[in-house]
Amino acid sequence: MRTLLVLAALLTSAPSMAAPIEIPVAAEDATLTPGGTATLAEALSEARRRRTRDPRAAIVVALSSGTHRLAAPVRLGSRDGGSAGAPLVIRGPADGSARLVGSRQLAPVPLDPALAARLPAAARGHVRAYRLPAAVRAPARIQAPIVLDGPPTPPAFEVFDGEGAMHPARWPAEGFAEAEGGDGPAFTVANLPPGALRDEPDLWAEGYWRWGWLFEALPVLRTVPKGTGVRLTLDRMPYEGIRPGAPVRLVHLLAGLDRPGTWWRDAKAGILLAWPRGREETVEVSVAETLLSVEGASHLRVESVRLAMARGDLVSVRGGRDVVIADSVLSLTGGRGAVFTGAHDSGLQRCDIAGTGAEGVVLSGGDRRTLTPGGLFLRDSRLTGYARREATQHPAVALDGVGAEVTGNYIHDSPAYAVHIRGNDHRVTGNEIANLLAGATDTGAIYSGRDWTARGGVIADNFLHDIRGGPDTEVKGVYLDDMASGFTVTGNLFLRVDQPVFLGGGRDNRVEGNVFVASSPAIHVDSRGQTWARDAVTDPQSELRAAYAAMPVESPVWRARYPRLSGLLYDRPAIATGNVITDNLILLGDPPRFTDGGEAAEQTLARNRGPVTSPADLAVLARSSVDPADFAGLAAGSGVRLPTIPFDRMRRSATAGAPFGR
Repeated sequence: MRTLLVLAALLTSAPSMAAPIEIPVAAEDATLTPGGTATLAEALSEARRRRTRDPRAAIVVALSSGTHRLAAPVRLGSRDGGSAGAPLVIRGPADGSARLVGSRQLAPVPLDPALAARLPAAARGHVRAYRLPAAVRAPARIQAPIVLDGPPTPPAFEVFDGEGAMHPARWPAEGFAEAEGGDGPAFTVANLPPGALRDEPDLWAEGYWRWGWLFEALPVLRTVPKGTGVRLTLDRMPYEGIRPGAPVRLVHLLAGLDRPGTWWRDAKAGILLAWPRGREETVEVSVAETLLSVEGASHLRVESVRLAMARGDLVSVRGGRDVVIADSVLSLTGGRGAVFTGAHDSGLQRCDIAGTGAEGVVLSGGDRRTLTPGGLFLRDSRLTGYARREATQHPAVALDGVGAEVTGNYIHDSPAYAVHIRGNDHRVTGNEIANLLAGATDTGAIYSGRDWTARGGVIADNFLHDIRGGPDTEVKGVYLDDMASGFTVTGNLFLRVDQPVFLGGGRDNRVEGNVFVASSPAIHVDSRGQTWARDAVTDPQSELRAAYAAMPVESPVWRARYPRLSGLLYDRPAIATGNVITDNLILLGDPPRFTDGGEAAEQTLARNRGPVTSPADLAVLARSSVDPADFAGLAAGSGVRLPTIPFDRMRRSATAGAPFGR
């Protein structure tokens, strides 16, 4: 009897060796598989029942090829997920043909003659009318204000045609006009089309009102003709006011519906007017705020799925452990692609992320007070076209907390920065970062700032190229702004990058073993805490001092990890000192620059080589297209090791199937 009991116990505790249980889910344009379920939510309910009967079961929710539409988020909680050896898997076909979308298709309806008469001449015969679904008809405004540090609020809806996201009709259609006569929240623009602002109760104005690093969108309360222009009053003052000549544009006015890819809503009638691109007249509007909302679930996989067209974030993960999105496409959403908050050992790998309205990915986890890492990650993925709606302050990847990893990714072609770093001990390694920040100013591809305590970050073995400002803008590569300290910037290759490493008043940073090609000045060091940013250091209520006071810098774990931090306020805190700049190679560029109180004598400089400007092959290289083979012998004979850039891992092409469209 005892032998039988022991054997039964062993069998009960042994891992399940049975084949995974597969629960098929039919798309709306496919026939339901026998034994399958009609919706993803139903499939997850069935998975929960089966997991209750057998906690060790390996379960796969198999999405068929085609479109799976959601009107509301699919929610997974602590009762969902699986185990370390048998996670719950939501999987589409390997070719990426399963689409999970939060949109509704609209069919054309007759166009009201009164609206047709108001259309710009170029639009007549091209614009179609569509009745909006009740789910998105009610909001009085198409969006919430876009302001500095504003909450992540999704738009009321977005509109999509066969080529992707459309945008609200605007004036001017391309570029910006100049705001003149800023008086409080009022300004004037000239040369508007006659009658352009008649009957526009949901008119918006957006632009770079005061600073080139901040894009804001605000509703217009009043419009009054003034001379040859119009005076407009916003519902609030933009951040620090309106400067003369600020680049702005008006948004959501019928007079701007003059080209393909634009739309306008008649809120009273619940009618959408749109000019679709291509031959198809069918358009879609986003209705679901989020597609997947994961709260406290662990051991979950989402694989080979195309997620698109939510109003807000496509995927939200809060808490839990071991939640991974892999081999998937996340695109065309009003908010962010994927947000991980408070989860552990979770993230994305081998994904394509594009066309998000704000950030591509947010990774916030770990415990800063104990410096416990969260283990969040973004690996071997491609991110492009992010910050589509919110052009500044919304990077491809936003890091917060402790110990996140961003490695092996290709981040390119967006107006916003690639990585924003808050918190401690994050690693940004082996990425290619290119063609960013067009039109922006006073910003950087990799950014951190205004926190002495956000230390331990490593930026290593990355390839940054073709990041340059224009005649009236200036940008940086690695921008350690406003006293950012304690970073290591090592083994990176910079090609055609303005101000590739910029130390803005910080201390205890290490800049070692980097190669700068046609990138000037290679390294900038200033001591702004002694000059124009003195108040940030001396005022106990400043953002910098508040961040310092919020962390237990005197605790044993912090003193052991960052020994130079605990006594900082008594160690000449305004002075940029203790930065180590060694073993760097400069080709076709200017040497390190010390300005605004920054002094070379306060830093450690050793074994830096260059600038080298004479070899003809380097001049050719500075103009050539990017080819990893060009760099094979670049540092030969210099005594400096060329950074090891993992080109073979980078995703220079998209996941199977059409990359980011519908």
